[in-house]
Amino acid sequence: MTRIAYFDLANGISGDMILAALVHAGRKLGIDVEAPVKLAVDSLDLDCAVTFVDDERGGIACMRAEVKTTTERFSAKRLRSAIEATDLTERALDNALRSIDSLIGAEASVHGTDPEDVHLHELASADTAADIAGAAAGLDTLGVRSVHAAPVPVPTGSIETEHGTLPLPGPATLELLAGTPLRGVGSSDELVTPTGAAILVGHDTVFGALPDMTLEAAGVGGGQRRTATPNISRVLVGSVTSPPTLETCVLLETNIDDQTPEAIGHAIEQLIGAGALDAWVMPIVMKRSRPAFLLSVLVAQTDESRIIEVVFRETSTLGVRRRDTTRWVLNRETITVAVAGQHVRVKVGRLGAEIVNVAPEFADCVAAADATGAATKDVYSEATATARQVLGI
Repeated sequence: MTRIAYFDLANGISGDMILAALVHAGRKLGIDVEAPVKLAVDSLDLDCAVTFVDDERGGIACMRAEVKTTTERFSAKRLRSAIEATDLTERALDNALRSIDSLIGAEASVHGTDPEDVHLHELASADTAADIAGAAAGLDTLGVRSVHAAPVPVPTGSIETEHGTLPLPGPATLELLAGTPLRGVGSSDELVTPTGAAILVGHDTVFGALPDMTLEAAGVGGGQRRTATPNISRVLVGSVTSPPTLETCVLLETNIDDQTPEAIGHAIEQLIGAGALDAWVMPIVMKRSRPAFLLSVLVAQTDESRIIEVVFRETSTLGVRRRDTTRWVLNRETITVAVAGQHVRVKVGRLGAEIVNVAPEFADCVAAADATGAATKDVYSEATATARQVLGI
């Protein structure tokens, strides 16, 4: 089972509405999303904070996020640095940085400037970073591994900015939404803000129809304005069950009788680092009874030519055999848990709706053990136990 989030975009979306909708969904699921979101915003060190209040829009109960900031304006570089230093898991931080980088890149493209020099104008306040960091924390806390959204509503009105009156959607929003399906609506109000669009883009959102899912909760975030139609944004949180899949890959093999074990071991490390799916050696006997190694490398079809180059560079072979093969793979994901203040990634394998494998990354366990003085086996055991608790198994 994989948890996904679907933003319906019926009445648009903004950063603060995303925060509110996620907290609202978490409440229905019995998951405390509010605390991690507040922690992420507080740790930005931009003198801002967020509170959540119950409200209603058009008779619909919702949650509303109120981001308190000063009037200070910050450079794009300062906002990104603040997000980079905030208290987020590795997954959430990656998504938050992609979001702010998308926003900065869009503004730079619109104004024809370098991203290092771009001025964010109305987006230069701390609430931009707060919305982005808070949304990343909220989605991560809910365990969302895939974000989806409806086609983006496009109004026909205009908006007042520091550059004067601009058509809607704003230029930066349109730049962010390049390649995204749009739908025209009769509204003359701004429906999708640049920050809202950047959050969706930064989380690799798939835009289109609602995917097949089992609904777990619907969170409703209210906007600051009261409009003719309810000013809300809804997130549908649910799960999808994925059976094992059969994928085609390539098996590369070569016999090597003139390299040391150390060199072969280094070659395996280079192959894995280059993106091979797996690599291994077996002892064999070649002509004239020579002891040798059989090097096998499993690669994705799209990576074959690149991995072949690594084989030739790192080994003494003059030729490599290949054959197409197939393999069954579980639906997999990676979560991050904390062990003694250190982040440890944990691989999770699912057989349909059942979790059948929970395996911490050994290298992360070694690094955490070195940092804390604990035994690696104890870090491994604690990471496994913590991950199983997070996963509810």
